[in-house]
Amino acid sequence: MKRTLLLAALGLAAVLPNSASAQCDPGESEVIVNLTTDQYGTETTWELTDISGATVFAEGGPYTNLAAAGTEVQDPVSVCIPDYTAVVFNIYDSFGDGISSEDYGYGSYSVTVNGEEVASGGEFGTGESALFQTGAPFERDLAMLEVTVHAQLAIGNNAITGILHNFGTTAITSFDLNYSVDGGPTVTASVSATIAPGADYAVEHPTPWVADYGTFEIEIWASNLNGDVDQLVANDRLSGTTDVVGSQAIPRVLLMEQFTSSTCGPCAQLNIGYGPFLESLNTNHEGSKVAAVKYHMNWPSPGNDPSYNPDGNTRKSYYGVSGIPDLFLNGVGMTGYSTEMFEFEASKPSFIDIDLDYVVDYYTVNVTATVDCFTNEFNGNHKLFVVAVEDEYSYPASTTTQDEFHYVQRKIFPNGQGTVLNALSDGSTQTVDLSYTWTPGAPAQGNYRLWTDLDHVTLVAFVQNVTTKQVHQAAFLPMEVSIGIKEEIAERGFAVFPNPTNGIVNLALDMPNSGNAQVVVTNVLGEQVLVENRNFSTGAQRTTLDLSNLNEGVYFVNITSEGFRASRTVNLTK
Repeated sequence: MKRTLLLAALGLAAVLPNSASAQCDPGESEVIVNLTTDQYGTETTWELTDISGATVFAEGGPYTNLAAAGTEVQDPVSVCIPDYTAVVFNIYDSFGDGISSEDYGYGSYSVTVNGEEVASGGEFGTGESALFQTGAPFERDLAMLEVTVHAQLAIGNNAITGILHNFGTTAITSFDLNYSVDGGPTVTASVSATIAPGADYAVEHPTPWVADYGTFEIEIWASNLNGDVDQLVANDRLSGTTDVVGSQAIPRVLLMEQFTSSTCGPCAQLNIGYGPFLESLNTNHEGSKVAAVKYHMNWPSPGNDPSYNPDGNTRKSYYGVSGIPDLFLNGVGMTGYSTEMFEFEASKPSFIDIDLDYVVDYYTVNVTATVDCFTNEFNGNHKLFVVAVEDEYSYPASTTTQDEFHYVQRKIFPNGQGTVLNALSDGSTQTVDLSYTWTPGAPAQGNYRLWTDLDHVTLVAFVQNVTTKQVHQAAFLPMEVSIGIKEEIAERGFAVFPNPTNGIVNLALDMPNSGNAQVVVTNVLGEQVLVENRNFSTGAQRTTLDLSNLNEGVYFVNITSEGFRASRTVNLTK
């Protein structure tokens, strides 16, 4: 959504900051930033901007470091800004520990407008911000701070939404909410709500906009505050453009990708907060708006993470990852994360639906993914990726403080390159069938083996633009393996499937020794109806048995070899 704040013609040109007291002209306010940095001044930067971020009034940092823990008072920065300008102060710490701590010094900042403090602090993570308005405040001043209608919509009913901010000195308890589309008729609704001075308030107009295809400008504003006029009209209205591009809007599922390793100390440090954050979003579980995939790398030293495999390396090369931890949200690199960020991204409509289904055949997983598209706006080439993610496993040999790992990629179907899709167009449907057979055993670098079992695997799928890397939609489906198959696998050795069968059955077994084995099939009377000799190697084996010449009924498949004896029942139907 392109945003345009309709301020009065105040000449919002950037003013060069200086450390002396500014001589502001009438109609301007003096804004002063006072800053005391901690030991690591090179980590600290700040800026004063207009609400769009396009105009920078003043900025500072990075500063110099001290030889030991302590603080350094920086020269105050003074700047003149036109009255009744909405201003945002942002302060950043590149290490992510703010500027005030017992270990490195109790730094702080404060911002004043005409001598009145409007922001202060020092204890924060990667950064924090404050919004204020220059000029003497009015009693009633409700500004439209943001239009939150998304940049792309589907035809039909769409909510008109935005964020109001009370710059006034009194609480607003009632107001009229208005919008118009392309300068057309005003749609008005009365709202009863309490908005305290200095508070934000998210609004949704009760009358939806019935949209058709095209590009439109939407203007939103509030009026009739507490039954009286808004005393500052310059900040009342906000407008933006939106494109109506789809025949149907689909709830969006976000894709969170992370590159990490069990030998990466900073990755373990990140996971202290990031792990619980993903859990709080119910990631990869029913009802969640977030799907997660973590790719384990074979670096840094000692570079022996057993979960590193070629598919993860392919994704690393695709994104150009050269350092970890590295985070990507819907294909876009991230420098931080927050619940608000994820909720806003998840609120954007998607125009792709992904439906997943699977069939488990012993250690073989056959996946069917159906991709439906509801817009003609997706230009370029796209791929479908289906990833088998292991939900959780323990690896005590980790060289970091982390030994519990979640959402780890164990296999991409068919490989890290994904599957090329045909051109995406409104109404198109594409079905992709994929399959992979796991080999039982311990994970090691270069293989795709599971730490646990298939019942602890979630399938994550997503559609991605090959060139822009934008992920248009994701989906996930936790796998549930039938109790019968799990019991057969858990026992040392013998599974017969499918069951029932119309003739051909698969025999899967784990042989303790190599050599000859006798396969005997008997009926319910104990009569031998089929006898075969097979040669097997040590370990996991798989072969087929043809029962198609037998009559319908129940049979017993028995196998005997040195150190191994097992029997299974099979139901033959035709």
